[in-house]
Amino acid sequence: MLFLHSLLLITAVVTLVSAKKHHLFVGNLRPPALIHALEFDDETLTLTKTKSIQADASHAWIAFDHEKQNVYGASLNEARFGSYSILDPSSLRLDKSVQASSQCQKTSAFILPTPDGDVYSAAWPGPNACGLSLSTLLNGTLDKVTSTWQYSSESGIHGLASDPSYTLLYSADLNGNSIWTHSIKRNGTQPTRLLNRFKLAKADRHPRHLVAHPGGKYLHVLMEAANELGQFSLDESTGIPIKETATYSLIPRGLNNSGYWSAEVMLSPSKKYLWATARAQSNTTNYGYISCFRLKEDGAIESKLFTVPTTTTGGIANAVSPAFFSDEWVAMADYGIGYVQMWRFKDGTNPTAKAVARVDIGEGGCCANAIWYD
Repeated sequence: MLFLHSLLLITAVVTLVSAKKHHLFVGNLRPPALIHALEFDDETLTLTKTKSIQADASHAWIAFDHEKQNVYGASLNEARFGSYSILDPSSLRLDKSVQASSQCQKTSAFILPTPDGDVYSAAWPGPNACGLSLSTLLNGTLDKVTSTWQYSSESGIHGLASDPSYTLLYSADLNGNSIWTHSIKRNGTQPTRLLNRFKLAKADRHPRHLVAHPGGKYLHVLMEAANELGQFSLDESTGIPIKETATYSLIPRGLNNSGYWSAEVMLSPSKKYLWATARAQSNTTNYGYISCFRLKEDGAIESKLFTVPTTTTGGIANAVSPAFFSDEWVAMADYGIGYVQMWRFKDGTNPTAKAVARVDIGEGGCCANAIWYD
């Protein structure tokens, strides 16, 4: 019996290690309302669309719950959120559509689930942006809006992040040129409360998305208009941003800043690398850029490894999505032409990344961000 158990365990491990096909979902940024299921073969380097799934709305951002039983979607064109059960790696079922509350009737560009089952979002664009939290049922389906809060009259919140303990919510206020910190509830035991608004010293940098490193010492913020990545130190006792300690350009030196607008920042699964993208303005013939940074153990940026051109302008997306199981693979979505691309990262003496696979989505409206299922 022990031998059989060991054999089954070894077989399972070998199967996992040798697995070559991975599945992803990507949303439509604009109508039609679709979510697309994708399959990536890391041996043949092929990326294919397996199904286009009818959605409740076109979603500017999609995310898994922490059990990967559900997909949540935030709608840029309508003030509601979609909740989908994952039936298999290529199938979703719409279970519920949750309308934003009357106090927060705005569109949303981001959705952030927490392990406790609470889900957070915020209004973009402004003015008078607000944030909201949603509860979930035991199976993870979105249930209802449980609370709302205000930012400022000039605010428009584009990205959210949380600290490692999920007790703090960081908001990237693109329109208000600020980074907000709120305390957030856990299992409904604590109302959302404003702790700090960090106003950037230089005007019109437009913080768009952000990443809180698990080390708890640094917050990395992508500046859309400035085409920069800013590193902010955090107060060790409160988690509130104290000061910007480093700034890195996301486009090569000598380029006209007005021809670009940066898009996304994401952390690799090992927490050793940070990815960021810059889109070219759609009225230009420029290429976008993808950058990678090496991090120290505490989350501070050690060095920028490279900035390489993407294969198109990037449109209004260029959302980069590292695989959760390996630093080697990074998916990147394009809105405009409408495709998802797979990039392969190699560290070493001359670290670099290059596009190795691409799938074009034919229905129009694609693509927003991609998320890795397996």
